[in-house]
Amino acid sequence: MRTPDAPAGARPVAPWPLAVGAALLVLALVVRYGGAFSAEAAPGLTQAGALTKVGLAVAELSAQVFGAVTVGWLLLVAVFLPARAPAAGVRRYLRSATVWAGAWALSVLAVVMFSVSDLYGVPVTTGVTGNMLFSFLLELSQGRALLVVLAAVVAVAVAAQAVSTPGGAGYVLVLALGGLLPPVFTGHAADTSSHAAAVYSLVAHVLGAALWVGGLIVLVAVARNPSSVSGVGGGGDVGGSGVRLAGVVGRYSRLALACFAVVAVSGLVNAWIRLGGLELGSRYGALVAAKTAALVGLGAFGWWHRRVSLPALRAGKEGGAVKGGAGSLSGRGVFVRIAAVEIVVMAATMALATGLSRTPPPEVAQGTLNLVTLKLGFPLPGPASLGAYLLDWRFDPLFSAVVPVAAGLYALGLLRMRRAGLSWPLSRTVAWYAGLAVMLLVTCGGLARYSMVLFSAHLVQHLVLSLVVPVFLLLGAPVTLALRSLPRGSRAGADAGGRPVREMLVAVLRSRAFGVASHPLVAPVVFVAGLYGFYLSPLFEASLRNHALHSFAMAVFVVSALVYLWPIVGVDPLPRRPSLSVRFLLAAVVVPFHALFGAAVMGRGGVLAADWYGRLGRAWGDSPLRDQRVGGGLGWALGEIAALAVIVALAHRWLRDDRRAVHAVDGAPVRAGAGQVTEE
Repeated sequence: MRTPDAPAGARPVAPWPLAVGAALLVLALVVRYGGAFSAEAAPGLTQAGALTKVGLAVAELSAQVFGAVTVGWLLLVAVFLPARAPAAGVRRYLRSATVWAGAWALSVLAVVMFSVSDLYGVPVTTGVTGNMLFSFLLELSQGRALLVVLAAVVAVAVAAQAVSTPGGAGYVLVLALGGLLPPVFTGHAADTSSHAAAVYSLVAHVLGAALWVGGLIVLVAVARNPSSVSGVGGGGDVGGSGVRLAGVVGRYSRLALACFAVVAVSGLVNAWIRLGGLELGSRYGALVAAKTAALVGLGAFGWWHRRVSLPALRAGKEGGAVKGGAGSLSGRGVFVRIAAVEIVVMAATMALATGLSRTPPPEVAQGTLNLVTLKLGFPLPGPASLGAYLLDWRFDPLFSAVVPVAAGLYALGLLRMRRAGLSWPLSRTVAWYAGLAVMLLVTCGGLARYSMVLFSAHLVQHLVLSLVVPVFLLLGAPVTLALRSLPRGSRAGADAGGRPVREMLVAVLRSRAFGVASHPLVAPVVFVAGLYGFYLSPLFEASLRNHALHSFAMAVFVVSALVYLWPIVGVDPLPRRPSLSVRFLLAAVVVPFHALFGAAVMGRGGVLAADWYGRLGRAWGDSPLRDQRVGGGLGWALGEIAALAVIVALAHRWLRDDRRAVHAVDGAPVRAGAGQVTEE
C-alpha cells in the first residue's frame, strides 16, 4: 500500500492501523447486533456492565490475533527457512515469536478477568476477588481451559528462546497450535447434540485460520522491512536466511489454499449444526451469512495473489521494478499492496467471528428427544447382533475425515510413483487400504455406536484399533512411499521456499523426540500405560459422556500402537532398527500385561463407569457387570491372539533371513562385504 509514483524500493505503508480500526468497528457492530448486551444472553444471571461485555469481546479477539501471529512467526522459521539457516535470522524471528506470545498471554489474562466479571456480574476493576478467580480457574471447565492455554502460551514464550534451529521451532509450533484448542472443547460447539462433529469442525476451523492469517501477517511484516528483504539488485533474501521472498510466498500460497478449503468446509459444517440446517432468519444466521460472504472475498484475494502477486515477485525478483497501472511497483510492493487489503478484510472477518461466538445461537428444535438420546447423541440402539454391528453405521467426525485423507495421500504417492516409472508392491497397497477399511469399520460402523453402550464393544473397538489396524498400516510402508514419491528438491529449490516436505519428514524421523518415543524401553511402557491409565481412571467414563474426547482417545491409541509396533513389524526405515531377538522381546513383553488387565476386569466386583451405564437404562442383553466380564475375557483373548500372530510373523521372517544368509554364503562369490543382507 504505497502511492503509485513512489520509488520502487520505498517501504510500503503499514496496513496495521486500518486493520485494527476495521476489526474494532466490526466487533462493536456485531456484539451490539448479536444481542450480547441483552438480558436474554444469560438469563437468570446478574448482568455485568457494558465495559465487561465489550472488554471480553476485545480480549478474546486479541487472544486470537496474537495467537495467530505467534503461530505465523514459528511457521516461518519451522517451514519456510532452510534447515541450516543462519542462526542470527532464526533468533531474530524466534524473538518476535516470544514477544507476540507474551502479548497472547496478557490477552488470555484479560479474558480471564473479564470472564469472571461477566460470570459474577461484578465490575472488572473493583468487584473481582481472589476467591472468584480461584473458583473460575479450578472449578469451571471454561476457566480450566483458559488456565491450560495460559500455561501453553508461557511454555511457547520460553521455548521459543530456548531453541535455535528450524527443527526446534517445529516443536514450539505444535505447542502453539495446541494452545489454541482448549476453549474449543468448552464453547458453544461442546453443547450441541452433535457435539463431536461440532467440536472437530471447530478444531479444524481454528487451526486452519491461525496458519492462514498468521502466515500472511508475518510475510507482510517481513516483506515491508527492507532490512529483511533486499530491495535492490534482485536479491530478495529473507532476513539473511538464503530464502527468496518469491519462493516463500509461492509455498505459503499453497498452504493458504489448503487452509482456505479447511476453514470453508469446517465453518459450513459448524454453522449447519448450530443452525439446524439452512436457517438464516435469526441474527445468528445473518452473521453466519456475513461471515460466509467475507470468506468468499478472502478466497478472491487468494486468486488475485496467484494471478498478480506471484508473477510480479518472480518477474521483478522481489526488488526489481514491475510496470503496471499508473506507475512502477516492485514485486515486493505489489505483494504487500494486495496482502495489506487482504489483512484488513481478515481482521474484520476475525472480529465478526469473535462477535458471533458472543452471540446467543438460536434454539434448534430437538423433536421428542429423551434424556438417553441427549446423553448418547443418538437413540439407544436395540439388542446387539452381527447385522447391527455391520449395518448400523454412525460416522465419527474425526475418523471419517482422517481415513479419506490417508487414502487420498497414499493414492497420490502411488500415482507419482507410476508417473516416475517406479514399481510398488501390490501387497503393501492392499495392506494399507485394508487397515484403513478396518479403521473405518470399527470407528464408524455399528461397533462404534455400541461402544458407547456396552463395555465389551468398547474394549473390542480399542483392541482392534491398537492391535490390528496398526499392523496393516505399517505393512503398507507409507513412509517409504512418501520418501520415494516426494520430490527431493535441489539446493536452489530449498533455498527458494524453505525446506521441502521430504526433508522435513526425514528430520522428524531422525529427531530426538521420535527416537525417544520409539525407544524399546519407552514405547511398550507408553502402550501398556495407555490401556491401564484409560480404563482404570475417570477418563473412561468422561469419554463416554463426550464423543469428541472418545474419538481423540481412540486416535491416541492408534498413534501409540503405531510407534510401539513400528520397530517390530514395520517395513519403513528407522534410524536404529532393533535386531529380531529384540523384536521378539518387544512383542512378548506386553502379553502378560494384557492378560493381567483382562483378568483384573473379569474379577472386578464393581462396574467401570457404573453411573453412565446405569443411567442408560438398557433393558436388553447382559447386565453391565456381566458385560464387563465378557469384555475382559475378549480383551484377554484378542490381546494374546494378536501378540501370537506378531511373534509367528517374526519367526517366519527370522527363518527367511537365515535361509538367505545360507544361500549367500554357499552360492555367492567370496568377497569382502558380500553376503550381508539388509532389509529395505
